[in-house]
Amino acid sequence: MTKTIRLKVPQWQGGNNPTYSLGADLLSFLVPKNLEHKEIEVPIPKYDEPLLQENGVTAQSIVAKNVDQTARIIQEENPDKIITLGGDCLVSQAPFDYLHGKYGEQLGIIWLDAHPDISTPDIFCNEHAMVLGNLLKDGDPVLAEKVQHPFAAKDVLYVGLQTPTLDEKVVLERLGLEYQVQDQVRLSPKEIKAWLRKHQFTKVVVHFDLDVLDPNVFRMLYFSEPGVVEYSAEAGKMSLLEVKETMQAIAEQSEIVGLTIAELLPWDVENLKNLLYDFESFR
Repeated sequence: MTKTIRLKVPQWQGGNNPTYSLGADLLSFLVPKNLEHKEIEVPIPKYDEPLLQENGVTAQSIVAKNVDQTARIIQEENPDKIITLGGDCLVSQAPFDYLHGKYGEQLGIIWLDAHPDISTPDIFCNEHAMVLGNLLKDGDPVLAEKVQHPFAAKDVLYVGLQTPTLDEKVVLERLGLEYQVQDQVRLSPKEIKAWLRKHQFTKVVVHFDLDVLDPNVFRMLYFSEPGVVEYSAEAGKMSLLEVKETMQAIAEQSEIVGLTIAELLPWDVENLKNLLYDFESFR
């Protein structure tokens, strides 16, 4: 019998924003329940005080412990499939590493994201932008060292990617990662299926960063923070329908054994929550 676990990982330190933790709470509520899927919450430290940089990385030792703890839980459970609800994007590291060890060359990665997530401490400080680099044994050397079953560049397909920064382009070229900027036209379901067939990936893990969505149609994103008008990266362009069609195409061609949903930032919910805490009626 296939064993599926559902991990709630309210990690926020990788993106240095406590609202990611609330995003994990909401995803846990919103994602359809399956009584056959064991639910486990990975205990993540709450916001206490501003995070410090270590070796050029925000809260490096904290996120390293979070990854270790997630990996231990997965090893103890020994699942066949993993659904991961974040939190920031780093939550994909431990599940994808484990599943690559389980399925080997059968397993490919669909990185459904507006950004490549292959940064290094030399060009950016927050760990969530390094997670795919870590899985390729690059990224942050400390976190990459924890990866037991690294992927190769040929194992990765970007869907929904927007124009990388100049620094990211250098890293993408160095790693040999092929990519197509999808600011006007996304990769079609037909193209995604063809890629899976070409590489004979019968199993697949999908990293769904919600910021691949167009903030004009979905508002609980980094690019929708109230009062902010300028950002250092490009927003996503995909519609909800396009994401649905993408996921359907993947499932039709290969077996999805790992799915991460991450980076939900419910700004309005957070603001309302903070407002309600000040109401005398609830004391």
